[in-house]
Amino acid sequence: MKKLKKYIYLCLGLLATTQANAAGYQLQEYSVTGLGRAFAGQGIMGDDFSALAYNPAGMNFVNQSGFQLGATSVDIRSKVRGESTDKTGYRREGKTSPRIFRVLPSFFGQYKLNDKTTFGMGVYTPFGLATDYENDWFGNVHGKYSSISVVNFTPAVSYKLADSLSVGLGVNVQYASARLTSSLPAGMGDVDLHDAKDTAIGYTVGLTYQPVKSTRFGLAYRSKVSHNLKGKNSMTRSGMYGEYDVSAKITTPETITFTAAHDLNKKWTLSGTARWTRWNRFDRLTVMQEGAKLNSTNEDWQNTWFFAMGADYKYCKNLTFRFGAGWDTTAIRAQERRTARIPDERRIWTSLGATYMKNNWQLDVGYSHLFIRSNHARGTADPTAYPTKYNAKYNSASDLLGVQLQYKF
Repeated sequence: MKKLKKYIYLCLGLLATTQANAAGYQLQEYSVTGLGRAFAGQGIMGDDFSALAYNPAGMNFVNQSGFQLGATSVDIRSKVRGESTDKTGYRREGKTSPRIFRVLPSFFGQYKLNDKTTFGMGVYTPFGLATDYENDWFGNVHGKYSSISVVNFTPAVSYKLADSLSVGLGVNVQYASARLTSSLPAGMGDVDLHDAKDTAIGYTVGLTYQPVKSTRFGLAYRSKVSHNLKGKNSMTRSGMYGEYDVSAKITTPETITFTAAHDLNKKWTLSGTARWTRWNRFDRLTVMQEGAKLNSTNEDWQNTWFFAMGADYKYCKNLTFRFGAGWDTTAIRAQERRTARIPDERRIWTSLGATYMKNNWQLDVGYSHLFIRSNHARGTADPTAYPTKYNAKYNSASDLLGVQLQYKF
């Protein structure tokens, strides 16, 4: 019984070092139009219905009512080489090439109530993570499968205070779910945290200012959302099976976004974005089992910035081309804080896209390639029971491809 208790502590300790890492993976791929310009100026461009997710005040830049349905595929490829060593000195080394492919759908619609007021609604994914390693890879104690999805349902309204000034407000009903699996050291068994879920509420507020017809600015704030994930933790060892109630508190962070756009002439529009995300809230993660504290892990994440610049070229009345580039920093500044669940690093975005319009219909396509900086992960799994050190080098890249259909009436 004492041994079984140690194994329970061990498996929950493994999850304690990784669960909130998944929640820290930020997404912005809910506009295919924006994908083509690396999301520069997103929320104030007036060329699709996703503004409410970025800056709800920007809904007033779209002069018609309508809806859109989009999907973006995310293909992440990595090459990993390294080793894992437990406290007995047992060492495993090797290499692996994990790959993850996911499709992120989104839906937005808005209706102009009058010349001043617009109501909108959206369903999209602002945070998420998926990593999938082979079952017997050398670092399986540090994670085999990780998946978290945070889905927002957002009703929003924008109001035009003056011809040059608009405000907006959105309510974020946020549903989070997660599953994480790991192995125990020396083939002692497996860990499976599953059915962890929670629903919580936050908000987004925005402001847009258009001093002249050709120039517009946007400022938006998205609040933090605090979740108390509750689920089950299953453990197997030599045919034994146990399932326990577990919970962990995570917070999706607040963001502040500044955007600008300027029409150079009838053909060209330039745009830019600067977004700050408060990841330093993720300082410590505590895992509970049936009301008792089991593990508290120091994460020590840092705040991040995302910068992007883009350009739109109106080739003719029906066809527009766009391109952009961006730079995304990472919340994980120390190799000791980087884990197999989310070996995140700085990224450079390169993007291009196009729009074709016919009557009331609009078709958008977008593509981005992310150059991800090579990095090292040097974590330790469960320092209180059977510590296993992890030392691996990651080389990764990602491709995003999106298609979106709009209808205006």
